[in-house]
Amino acid sequence: MKVFNLIVLSALIFFGCQGEKDQDLTIEDVQKNEAHIATVIDKIPAKGYTYLQVSESKNDYWIAVPTMEIEIGETVYFSRFMVMEDFSSENIDKSFDEILFVEDARKSPTPDEMKNIHAGATSTEKQEIKVEPLTDGITVQQLYDDKSAFNGQVVKVKGQVTKFNKQIMKRNWIHIQDGTGDENEFDLVITSNTDVQVGDIIIAEGKVAVDKDFGAGYFFPVMIEEAQIEKE
Repeated sequence: MKVFNLIVLSALIFFGCQGEKDQDLTIEDVQKNEAHIATVIDKIPAKGYTYLQVSESKNDYWIAVPTMEIEIGETVYFSRFMVMEDFSSENIDKSFDEILFVEDARKSPTPDEMKNIHAGATSTEKQEIKVEPLTDGITVQQLYDDKSAFNGQVVKVKGQVTKFNKQIMKRNWIHIQDGTGDENEFDLVITSNTDVQVGDIIIAEGKVAVDKDFGAGYFFPVMIEEAQIEKE
């Protein structure tokens, strides 16, 4: 119990909560260590720290972080935090049903998180998708089959969005399938500044990159970069 009290006291001191109302914490409120990648959708600056409303996997929630320069629409990464329920802040005159007090909020992923970003984002199963190919483009299978020949060229590919990650490394990451390709080469990664949604049928036009290595295990045998996106 002494360890738990020390964790709670450290968190309150860390976040400068002397001006907040006393909170009744339960054993479930102990500090957690889980990797999170979330998009900022609202923020409230306060003395010494910042409240951020974030969105992650279609779930919206609030976190409190030490003061940091971050804008709405940017991505925040964190893994060390404490969950607090029924928290009331006198400084900003706002109450939260639940809020995460975060110790290590940052705008860039760690090497380990870089490895996991697309482990969770990549389409691991081939879906039942059938997209009519473009007359002036190529299919996912054609791109994989002849990737060396397409390397550096601008191509057009049509497919259905299966995964979408917003603003990681200052770009959006789009995964598409078109029904072609074998069991290992059916998912095509595209980077773009355009927002899409899972299920959208899109036409992507951009430059092919082969054996693209961003480091920390962040490797793609073939992808399309800086694509212009047309939605159908």
